[in-house]
Amino acid sequence: MKPILKKIGDVLFKSYLILVLAWVLFAFSFQVFFVYLELSGQEELAKHYSDEITIRIDGNFKNNPKNIWYEGDK
Repeated sequence: MKPILKKIGDVLFKSYLILVLAWVLFAFSFQVFFVYLELSGQEELAKHYSDEITIRIDGNFKNNPKNIWYEGDK
């Protein structure tokens, strides 16, 4: 019974590490993309993407149909 529990624990721990590594790689690539936009003179595009993300997830825009908290007409 102990080897099975140890194996399950190892798999869960490795899965957690993979998830964390994937998240860090995603965040790093996202940051590099925005640095590229800034350095290439495409500040308007960077602002557009930033605004889109803010409108979609910020609770201050919950009356906007694009927002994840939008409830619409009931």
